Amino acid sequence: MYFIVSFKTEREFQELAADAMWAAGASGVEIDDVRDIEEVLRDPMNWDYVDDRVFTEEDCVVKGVFNDGDDLENRVREALGAYPFLVYKDFKISSGAEEDWENSWKKFYKIRIEGDTELAPVWLAEENPPAEGKFRVLINPSTAFGTGTHESTRLALRLMAGEVGGKKVLDIGTGSGVLGVAAAKAGAEKVLMTDFDPEAVKDAQETAALNGVGDVTEVRLCSLTDGIDSRFETVLANLTADILIKLLPDLGRVTEIGGVCILSGILSSRAGEVIEKYAAMGFETVERADEGEWTALKTVRKLRVSVFNLGCKTNQYECDEISGALTEKGASVTEKLEYADAYIVNTCAVTAEAERKSRQIISRVRKFNPDARIFIIGCASEKSPSFYLDKKVNYLSGVGGKYNVVKNLNALFKYDFYPKTEFEYPVCLPSVTRTRALVKIQDGCNNFCSYCVIPYLRGRARSRTVADSVREIEKLSESVKEIVITGINLSAFGTDNGESLSGLMRALKDTDVRIRLGSFYAEGIDDELLSSLKGLKKFCPHFHLSLQSGSDAVLKAMNRKYTAAEYMEKIALIRKYFPLASVTTDIIVGFPGESDADFEKTLALAEAAEFSDIHIFPFSAREGTVAYGFKKLPKESVKAREERLYELKETLKRKYLEKMIPVRQHVVFETEHDGFSTGYSEYYIKFYVVTRAEYGIIIPTGIYSDGLKGEITNE
Repeated sequence: MYFIVSFKTEREFQELAADAMWAAGASGVEIDDVRDIEEVLRDPMNWDYVDDRVFTEEDCVVKGVFNDGDDLENRVREALGAYPFLVYKDFKISSGAEEDWENSWKKFYKIRIEGDTELAPVWLAEENPPAEGKFRVLINPSTAFGTGTHESTRLALRLMAGEVGGKKVLDIGTGSGVLGVAAAKAGAEKVLMTDFDPEAVKDAQETAALNGVGDVTEVRLCSLTDGIDSRFETVLANLTADILIKLLPDLGRVTEIGGVCILSGILSSRAGEVIEKYAAMGFETVERADEGEWTALKTVRKLRVSVFNLGCKTNQYECDEISGALTEKGASVTEKLEYADAYIVNTCAVTAEAERKSRQIISRVRKFNPDARIFIIGCASEKSPSFYLDKKVNYLSGVGGKYNVVKNLNALFKYDFYPKTEFEYPVCLPSVTRTRALVKIQDGCNNFCSYCVIPYLRGRARSRTVADSVREIEKLSESVKEIVITGINLSAFGTDNGESLSGLMRALKDTDVRIRLGSFYAEGIDDELLSSLKGLKKFCPHFHLSLQSGSDAVLKAMNRKYTAAEYMEKIALIRKYFPLASVTTDIIVGFPGESDADFEKTLALAEAAEFSDIHIFPFSAREGTVAYGFKKLPKESVKAREERLYELKETLKRKYLEKMIPVRQHVVFETEHDGFSTGYSEYYIKFYVVTRAEYGIIIPTGIYSDGLKGEITNE
């Protein structure tokens, strides 16, 4: 006799109910929804196939099959009681004849052929010789019914053809080890079968022994990367969508670059999600197989490179350009600091804090992947190459020749610095993962402000040609909503080649994409430039005009080339052409020699200028600059001034937001936050709108968080 205990429970408790059945001594467990869609829970491994998207009703039926009926009801209820919040109902026990039970699970098996592999239950093998040209894998009769012939396993076998001979193969989560045994019998050099479930490991060991492949296989219970010190050319992962996604970083660690990773056990309804997640981590799907509601995927592991920016918008453009070149070479690229095979870090040294972060990046990277190759470029490495040499990075360069890093990805160690005398033209279109693209048109600076190290690191001002700038902007305008034109000193654009920024703007007058300018020096603002900006189809009237101080004495000590009055004249000129323009700025607090009266002048100018936002920087002494030896102000004084300026910043920002509430604005949406789509208007105001649109005309409704809330209109 055998006994079936069945009851209903809510979908969210189905796995707990299954656990209770096993704890009560069940020899088999099944889960059905109330419409009997699919029997998906058959053994301790296979209940991972349960996916709440299969079930369409609130309740599902859990069945446990028991060979022993002694005190069965009490045993089961006690096991269910171990989960006090688990709700169950319609509890009943039924029985059947022993021969019916045996036949019920044996009927799931028959000899099946998938490619060069023949799956045969051991009790059928003697009566049926192998098909000609096929290698046979015997299914262990002790395995709970369903594992060896599950559609997902057969799909994986189909995709394995020709992928495993002579290679090292990792087989994870296949229960009975059918895939691992098939790989061994197909001539794999070494097969490691691993699972999280001890029963599944036991079944795999028995199946391997049954098939005589113990000399090339190792079967063990462990987490995916525990004790694995090498990578595999072929990885077979027969797991549910949720587990495959969760294990994605670990699968990246154990799969060779260029290696094949076969993913199965995926409900077809989840296949698109798995493909998308794996593509984002460098696994390109090259083949897909479907059967019923199941899907298997063959993916190829690409080189994964993190291109990480620690600096300004100009740095970001250079990162985008490097990413574009890597993508053209077939690499998978991320701009996030996450697991990767190689890390290219564009460093910054504009402040002591920026340089500190650039130094810390080595240890941060090695936490993600201790074996990764590390490529350091940018201002911090230009300034302090010896620090990175001591850290034994694989590649070290500075500001010049940044794009050459792409040609040196195989470098074990290279120290590669270049001159900074000519503008470095991009080698391809930059990679764009945002709704806006950056275009670098200028590099270097001739101003030599007394506190700034950048001219010493970036070199003298040098410009891209107008014609080449226009070509890239027009090409990018086909795929993005907004282009930000950037450089180290945009005001110096064209001073070295006889061209001008106003000339570039006139050349872009017919370009149908939003144009926004990066940071400016006050001396770059004049009628000619503002008139050319006015002629653009979609200019964003947002000007980031660095101030640094409102005191003429401090400005002179900083070697800034304007007075406070001249700066205010530039603000007035901007608002003559663009009355609602957003003007943001940078201010250094606590510059050596700054008196209380000097600071009060800064506050007064900021209020008069009606800045919409202020970037505040405490003075940072940079070695090699004129101001490095100046006597510093007390930290307490600098901190107090920072706090006062922050208060004014918030007041001015709110005042500008209130002023702009009556103004309809054009918003390009980029991200989602707390149920809102978020993006920036042409005035660089952040908007929060309930919409799925990528772009829209927005009617502001009020201040919200760090920007405005609004409603989209079609008018």
